[in-house]
Amino acid sequence: MLASLAILALALHALAGEFSGHGVRAIKDAFRQLDSVRIASAFLLGLASYACLVGFDAIGLRRNAAKVKPVRLILTAFLANAVGHTLGFAALTGGAVRLRGYGAAGLSLADIGQVVLMSTLGFVFGAWVLLACALMLEPAPAALLLPLSANAIRVAGAAIALAFLGLLLAVGRDGRTLRFREHALWLPDRRTVLSVTALSVVELALAGGALYVLLAPSIPPESGTGFVGFVGLYLVAVLAGLVSSVPAGIGVFEWSLLKLLPSVAPASLLAAALAYRITYYAAPLVLATILGLVASARGPVAQSAGALRTAWLAVRPWLPHVIALAAFVLGAALILDGTLPKPQHRLNHAPLPLIETSQLLASLGGVGLLLIGQGLQRRSHAAWALALGVCILLPLPSWLRGGHWLLALAPPLVALALWAARREFYRQGALLDEAWSWRWLRNLGLVLIAAIWLLFFAYSHVEYRNELWWEFLVSGNAPRALRAMLLVSVAVIAFGLARLLHAARTALPAADEAQLALIRPILAQAEDSQAHLALTGDKALLLDPQQRGLAMMQRYGGSLISMGDPVGPPEVARELIWRFREEADRMGVRPVFYQVGEQHWQTYLDLGLTLVKLGEEALVPLADFSLQGANRADLRQAWNRGKRSGLSFRIVPAEQVAPLLATLEEISDDWLEFKSGEEKGFSLGSFDNAYLERLPVALVEHEGRIVAFANVWNATNGRELSIDLMRHAADAPKGSMDFMFAELLLWGREQGFERFSLGMAPLSGLAQHRLAGRWNRFANLIARHGERFYGFVGLRRFKAKFDPVWRTRYLAAPGGMHLPAALLDVTRLISLDPRRHDEGERHVARFPRSAPPAQGEAGAAAIPAADSARAATPS
Repeated sequence: MLASLAILALALHALAGEFSGHGVRAIKDAFRQLDSVRIASAFLLGLASYACLVGFDAIGLRRNAAKVKPVRLILTAFLANAVGHTLGFAALTGGAVRLRGYGAAGLSLADIGQVVLMSTLGFVFGAWVLLACALMLEPAPAALLLPLSANAIRVAGAAIALAFLGLLLAVGRDGRTLRFREHALWLPDRRTVLSVTALSVVELALAGGALYVLLAPSIPPESGTGFVGFVGLYLVAVLAGLVSSVPAGIGVFEWSLLKLLPSVAPASLLAAALAYRITYYAAPLVLATILGLVASARGPVAQSAGALRTAWLAVRPWLPHVIALAAFVLGAALILDGTLPKPQHRLNHAPLPLIETSQLLASLGGVGLLLIGQGLQRRSHAAWALALGVCILLPLPSWLRGGHWLLALAPPLVALALWAARREFYRQGALLDEAWSWRWLRNLGLVLIAAIWLLFFAYSHVEYRNELWWEFLVSGNAPRALRAMLLVSVAVIAFGLARLLHAARTALPAADEAQLALIRPILAQAEDSQAHLALTGDKALLLDPQQRGLAMMQRYGGSLISMGDPVGPPEVARELIWRFREEADRMGVRPVFYQVGEQHWQTYLDLGLTLVKLGEEALVPLADFSLQGANRADLRQAWNRGKRSGLSFRIVPAEQVAPLLATLEEISDDWLEFKSGEEKGFSLGSFDNAYLERLPVALVEHEGRIVAFANVWNATNGRELSIDLMRHAADAPKGSMDFMFAELLLWGREQGFERFSLGMAPLSGLAQHRLAGRWNRFANLIARHGERFYGFVGLRRFKAKFDPVWRTRYLAAPGGMHLPAALLDVTRLISLDPRRHDEGERHVARFPRSAPPAQGEAGAAAIPAADSARAATPS
């Protein structure tokens, strides 16, 4: 991102250095000399170029034998290329458009990847051939730049052409895969290479011709630059823009052309480049927006119109993205227009106070569209409402400040598109809650750099004085531009500070007592004891309409996090997984399922989520459990020692817990103080009176005094027993917790439970092979080197003493860069102290001062560790 901003700044600085006088006036004069015939010709050549680009997709789909309706193919390919050319990184941004458009038609990711590769290879092959032809046929332009003679340049062009012929021989009739170490590049067969090369040559010639018809009158005949030679120079400038990573190569493309065509006047070249950007970049983007608008307006009612219905289905997934891009471009245009001097005849129709106010309002509206553009892309309803209001109010200020009538007409068109697509902006959430992408920040920075440069470039002839800030004249373009730029800068800084100071997303309202009472029958049928986390009172509940199942969830950062698999019968759980995904989509956050089992892995994959192994949960079989045998020696000795020291054990029913809460709270506070720890939440309970009263409590007493306790999770339907909080007094006899464990296991066997859950051993059971996935290698690295922060190995070794059966626990979340963000959100959510957050209060991310070993919730880096005292080594 910083590299793109630096490259743009350097390119703009170099462009400004080409002008010694009033550069803006010279460019305007050159722009007026462009007649409408040449501009129309450039637009038609550009559309023909886009038609060839659609052909690449058609070839790629035909090679994969993929069946896509022609209307969907044309619309998806056109949108992909319009967005890719405007935003840059066409393979990524255009590929994302194709993923949605073709993915909705049933194409696999591999098929879509082949289409993107075909488009990329087509450009490479076409540029290869055209560059060779330009060097061989018209070497004069290259001779001006390179220290080579014309004959030497022809030889270089011939060598490049022979290399392409060698490629044709290498690919053969059936194509070939080239491998370098672990990397592989698939090359299509000779016939396909020739097809895409021919199409690419035509496409690049049309694209270059669109600029050539605008620039041809300014190229002197003595320069020796004909159409073929110009296309070669055009390709060099395009490649320079691609390498710079600046969207559409802004600034870099123009500066390259200035250096490649030194005989052309800078003003004429920049005027032609501006017209070219309007006809080749802006116009197709506007056309894409109009297509989306028409499809949005007609799609829902065109049930019988097959072609129009297909067009609507193809455009609909990307309609918010196109509208967001149009709003961003409109905002950038309003800011840039605010820095340009206005002709006097456009300023005589309004009083001076109205002109000054309109200047500020139009620029403020422009920066507002820039700041909320990403919210539109993410389908935020708040961003939609604000953008609609801004676009409705903008035409009058834009016109009153002397702007061009086309710029005043653009906001109503965007407002119309927003209204027609209103059903697509359904996600809730405040604008300040939206996480910004680096790409959007980069584009915002590029616009601001361009606006500041344009301000200094347009008024380079005006000597700066402090008094300029306070001059209010109809002819005072420079003071108005200064004030508008100051307002834009203040707005961006204020918005940035508000985001930095803004807390994380508002937590979902936790379940109330009525809901907790309602879910008792569901918990009674649960097979996993972890389902009792629903009773902690810090999670929202997603209930099945027939009240047969539930999902525990909470929102934090950019994630909606589910605690474990949904509770309920398998078919109900699968339905709740999809409903949870819909809720995450409505809120505009990523869906994350924390500590899920293996039962519903296919459903998680159907959601497009990635499964990564968090660790393994230890389940102790109770049917034949006893304290006898060598493996139980330590536990047996602790139990015998506890009996001799006067320890006793009993289970207190939930209805009898209330009188004991004061004593239990005193023990809990001592335990937290001794461990220098704090309460955690979400994946385990905290000491809360209401929570403890909902479940039985196991007590260890010494001489009639309570010295340790644990609340009991008893999933009677699944015959599984476990505990959550497990705490002891500071002066409890040594081995009290081992004694409690032994008694709990024996009591569970007597009560008919089949297994006892010791909780998860984090980062255990991971693949150790050198070819294992990145997550396994990273997690193993943390487990090896993070032992001094968290006892990963010791915890696994302790639980292994009970001869448990290990049950794998996973994190299901979107892949790529979403995965580490999801892990970080889960870790921070767990680290919150539920007692310090009222219902609906905003969470503030806070890590514990130190993780109590017996609580086991610390983890290393962004990896959530064990989840409760039940997962910890007794002390």
